[in-house]
Amino acid sequence: MQATSSSQYDSTVKDTVPDLERVRDGIWAMPMPMPYGTVPYSITYLIRDAVGGVHVIDPGYNSVDNWGGLAFAMQRIGHSMTDVASIIITHLHGDHTGMAERLRKSAGGARIVMHREEQAALDVVAASGPVAPDLDALGVPADRRKELVDVAAASVNFPALQADELVEDGALLDVPGRELTVLHTPGHTSGSICIRQADEAILYSGDHVLPSVHPGLGLGGPSVDNPIADYLGSLRKVAVYDDHEVCPGHGYRFTGLAERVERIALHHENRAAEVARVLVNRPDATVWEIASQLSWTGGWANLHGYYVQSALSQTAMHVEFLRRSAE
Repeated sequence: MQATSSSQYDSTVKDTVPDLERVRDGIWAMPMPMPYGTVPYSITYLIRDAVGGVHVIDPGYNSVDNWGGLAFAMQRIGHSMTDVASIIITHLHGDHTGMAERLRKSAGGARIVMHREEQAALDVVAASGPVAPDLDALGVPADRRKELVDVAAASVNFPALQADELVEDGALLDVPGRELTVLHTPGHTSGSICIRQADEAILYSGDHVLPSVHPGLGLGGPSVDNPIADYLGSLRKVAVYDDHEVCPGHGYRFTGLAERVERIALHHENRAAEVARVLVNRPDATVWEIASQLSWTGGWANLHGYYVQSALSQTAMHVEFLRRSAE
């Protein structure tokens, strides 16, 4: 795997935010600062079409500074907000959808494009709010419950957003002079998509494949499917585009997609194997008890708040994945 943007790579290492940069002729990457989370920025992509319109992939977190930064970026590439023709959403999280509605109104009716399953999930979550974890079912000890209740209470609701165009896997997007195809890649969320731009050999990967972190899974509201199984299938789906440059939603652009996919898949396979070993000796162990026996980068004892919640969620999904695989 090789970084193809030195400025984005350096910013990732230094935990800073890089500047607008050209990816190809008529294609730019605009980092958008994030006020929360484990990474400092998401990346918005601007694509000029053959008739002078601009297509925006994943407008960032909605803030005064980001709105001003996007307006300035548009000016720097010779456009204004009114030139935006479509807004393409890879998944429903606020650091990718935040400015979509604002941009649609400013552009005088630019189309918002989203996968059909993502719109359905967004409708449910926007109406009911994030679902609090069942602490009893997870086996959380009494002395650790308050911090998880506080995490759930502080969760940011997904923005209410109605797309103008709901797409399916294989759809060709309406971007004159460009060849952008939708790849449905569930796992991170149920309706997560990547966009393959065949004319430039680029894969806009959203949060499906990132260069230096493992994306969280099952983060798009209730799902009847197992996100681990979905994600492993989605990784195989994009690995065939190893000759493409990957333009991710966070981090830095890179080549070597197949190698990165293999590493991420191996991470989940190793995690499933760890869970399986615990269950062999303790088949009735709670999710909390299983998670406490797994290897975590920071060490289980050092995980608190959101990180404990995430660890429990990932562990529960691996338990379900193993049980479904055994059926």
